[in-house]
Amino acid sequence: LRMDPDQRYCLINYASVLVDLNAEESDESMKQQRTKKAQDMLTRVLALHPKDGDAAFNLALLLQDSSNSEEVTREAARLYQVAVQAADTDGEERWDALANMAAAKQEIGEFMGEYGAIRAYERVIVMLEEMVQDKEAYLTQNGNNFENEQYQYLEAELRALNEYLSTLYYGYGTVLSELSNSDCKALQSEDSLLIDWVEPFVKGSGTEKENETDEASANHVCKMNAINALRLAVDLNSENVVAEHMLAALTEGDVGKGRASNEFVSALFDDFAETFDAKLKALGYKVPGLVGDAAKELLVLSGQSSYRSALDAGCGTGLAGRYLRPLVEGSLVGIDLSKKMLDLAAQCTLSKGCGLKDEEAASAAKEDNKPLYDHLASLDLETTTLKEVGAEVGFDIIAAADVFVYFGDLQKLLSNFAKLSDSSGSHGAFLIFSCERIEKEEDSKWKLQKSGRYAHSKSYVVNTAANAGYKLVAYDEITPRYEKGEPVKGHLFRFSLGKDQDAKDEL
Repeated sequence: LRMDPDQRYCLINYASVLVDLNAEESDESMKQQRTKKAQDMLTRVLALHPKDGDAAFNLALLLQDSSNSEEVTREAARLYQVAVQAADTDGEERWDALANMAAAKQEIGEFMGEYGAIRAYERVIVMLEEMVQDKEAYLTQNGNNFENEQYQYLEAELRALNEYLSTLYYGYGTVLSELSNSDCKALQSEDSLLIDWVEPFVKGSGTEKENETDEASANHVCKMNAINALRLAVDLNSENVVAEHMLAALTEGDVGKGRASNEFVSALFDDFAETFDAKLKALGYKVPGLVGDAAKELLVLSGQSSYRSALDAGCGTGLAGRYLRPLVEGSLVGIDLSKKMLDLAAQCTLSKGCGLKDEEAASAAKEDNKPLYDHLASLDLETTTLKEVGAEVGFDIIAAADVFVYFGDLQKLLSNFAKLSDSSGSHGAFLIFSCERIEKEEDSKWKLQKSGRYAHSKSYVVNTAANAGYKLVAYDEITPRYEKGEPVKGHLFRFSLGKDQDAKDEL
């Protein structure tokens, strides 16, 4: 490079060496310097050779390692496409670039077209299926010739391929399940590698009614193929609990369970932890603030100056805890199944993190480095005991922001919340939580939606809470966030628990 600073392959290989060195580096400052240098080198290659697939692929990996923002994901998706197009031009198969492009394109909502998420998933799935078949045939034909250790190694390789295929089928299935009627109809005209268009379609003269029927039929085929893809994901890896839950959501097969499994919730939010706050901000997520306002309202109306203690049930990264902390004189406890979420919540102090805005953090006292939470624990909300959270008496208030969407049947959860509350005082105890809303009360008490989240009717929530000893204090229909630009229908409940229920009616 001293002889020729623009030597293409030396720049690419040097960047790779810098990344490899970082794998064993403990000095964060040195790692950042190497990463920046590697990015600069790969960017230089692409400035000179915009269609270099290796440089584009490696730079996309580095960008995604450094940030999970939408802007970075969009740029990574573009770079992966450069890598795929370069491989296509050379007649090569780059399944790694295809797989990464599929995931990135799915995340930014680019589903359709030759280099959209759907086509990318189909191509890489076909490639890996062929690799699996070849390895299975090789093991069958030559298995007796291998030493035991070598045979186990080859079996482990095959198992790893199937697990990765499971991840790809999950991604493919979720994309198909998210398509609109018109996108499904448009997909019918594309040369799909996996979709079986076996359903009859109405081919009329193009009237509005005929087009709607045609699109609805196409959507049905998309849904059936999505279900099939998710079934394959579960078959290929029985531990893919996220695929299992989403399959139940599409087939309504999880009704008997009445809640998302602990494994699903933990896996979902462990994967989601690093990007959780940023992505919810992009969706206009407002539940933590609404919960905080409700807690403040109950505090004022009950004549108290502060809560003695509070439980942030399903605390996540601490977004609701930021609003609860100023209202709580004593202990603020956070519970969540995701250990990675709890790790992030544990980093929050009174002066930083957990949704604290930059200007608020700047104005906070420097000595305010006390942890936001007094205690954090990874526990199941339906079975948590006071002893497990280090509490001698129950909580004055329990808040659950966007947590009930992972429970269908609420009886056990609400009964346990009552056990965790201290309703013996003159003010009793309070419970605040949000749910997604079933529009027609008569349709169902609760249902598992194709999003994988549960929705509840108001009457079901109020009646189930009453069975646990709660009395409704206040209720609002809310928009917790937006999905695909559309408002999600939700509701916010405030309940009281205690002997003096009549007094609570005045609030």
